[in-house]
Amino acid sequence: MTQLRERTANTNARDHLRRILYLPMEIASREMDSRLLLAAIALERGFDIVLGQKWLIERNLDAMPPGLYLSKTLTQRDGRIMERARERGSIIAAIDEEVPGLVAKPDELRWVSDEGVANADFIFVGGENNVGAYRSRFPQAAEKIVPCLNPRWDLLKPGLREIYRREASRIRERFGRFILINTNLGFSNSEKGPTESIVEEQARTGKLDLANPTVRDYVDQVIRMERANFAAIREIVRHVLTDIPNVSVVLRPHPSERIDTWQNAIGSSPRLTIIREGASIPWIIAADALVHTNCTTGVEAIALGQPALCVLATDEPVNRRYLANRVNPVARSAQEALDVLKRHVGGTDQISFSREMFDFFATSMSFDEHKLGAVTIIERLIEEFEQRGAASRGGAGSDERSHWSPGRNYKWIMRDKNVRGTLFPGFSHQVLAARLAEVARQTGIRINPRTYACGSKVALITERNAPMSVRMRQFIMKNVA
Repeated sequence: MTQLRERTANTNARDHLRRILYLPMEIASREMDSRLLLAAIALERGFDIVLGQKWLIERNLDAMPPGLYLSKTLTQRDGRIMERARERGSIIAAIDEEVPGLVAKPDELRWVSDEGVANADFIFVGGENNVGAYRSRFPQAAEKIVPCLNPRWDLLKPGLREIYRREASRIRERFGRFILINTNLGFSNSEKGPTESIVEEQARTGKLDLANPTVRDYVDQVIRMERANFAAIREIVRHVLTDIPNVSVVLRPHPSERIDTWQNAIGSSPRLTIIREGASIPWIIAADALVHTNCTTGVEAIALGQPALCVLATDEPVNRRYLANRVNPVARSAQEALDVLKRHVGGTDQISFSREMFDFFATSMSFDEHKLGAVTIIERLIEEFEQRGAASRGGAGSDERSHWSPGRNYKWIMRDKNVRGTLFPGFSHQVLAARLAEVARQTGIRINPRTYACGSKVALITERNAPMSVRMRQFIMKNVA
């Protein structure tokens, strides 16, 4: 009888906007902590959270109540998903996770689709240059574009970064002194397939117009740059192992890269670890220095005040679109990088950032030391929520019952395909709850939520009573093999 009342209430209120924040993600190691920060802020303001791997959340849009839907990008595919969520009555926003780390021109926003922009109520973008590029490229949507620090960088501010200290200490105990090397060979070393396949896929999905000579030249430049970067990193690793004996090397390829390519190219050494484990931040904190090839981790390093060196193995014009080589010291060859590392490790000349680098970082990320970007995002979304006339505590029939409940056609399980499992491994709900509590503690947010499984790699986080169907499902998952 309880389930029948629950289902009836869900059906009758199906199109009413509810106090729910949907946070779909693609790369857990990159996005999870920042989404937990957003979740903590929204929970404090009376919202329930549905958070997890984006594929199942997207699959179930028609079987869930409308709420606040925060997309991670604005591709053609995202645009179609956002349109579905909008048709259900949700407020739609996007944090473009491809923009941090770039200094983009309007015509370089190739992944951003007209459909995505059209279906968004708000687009949160960091940096004066990138905001200007968006507004120039999409003048009809200029009012939607909100300058805002990406919440990933909120967590790198003094105080908040303490959530990473314990893990950084464990890494340091495990590896001792080490040079961290991060790579990002998205075209030439992708888990999805060979270079030609990646280019074809991006063309098929509307991210690249290969009939345009400028775009074709851009692709060729990136491929040349990546191949030169691969050769440079391979040489740097080999020489650090032979020439700087008092440190080890930890090489962390991008989550979308094939790790075996590096294992085969470099070989093995007692002082070399090639690994893909957890978020990048604790590794940056634990390392003696970070070496990278135009990686966003270089932009994370300057926010943390941790030594970082950007290797530019070519003079390709495409280098200018990356922020990291503007806010990190640069080495233009493997030998130059090795010389810098020798002096740094030896203590004779430490890698450091100039005042100009810090200033350019701040303007390029919309950095505000006095306010969290995550607060700006949640405040703007709640303001829109209230303006649309949604009752501040209504919609689900009871203040004690969760605002979220699954519909009749809700799908609980979706199997991973392609590289989805690599990008978003399974997570423990106990670990998730503990991490959320740590984020809330560091930010001074007072919440006491419970976490429920509402599908494979998706969680409901609420301070209210979860729907009976969710509690029954959780009981089955815990007690039935």
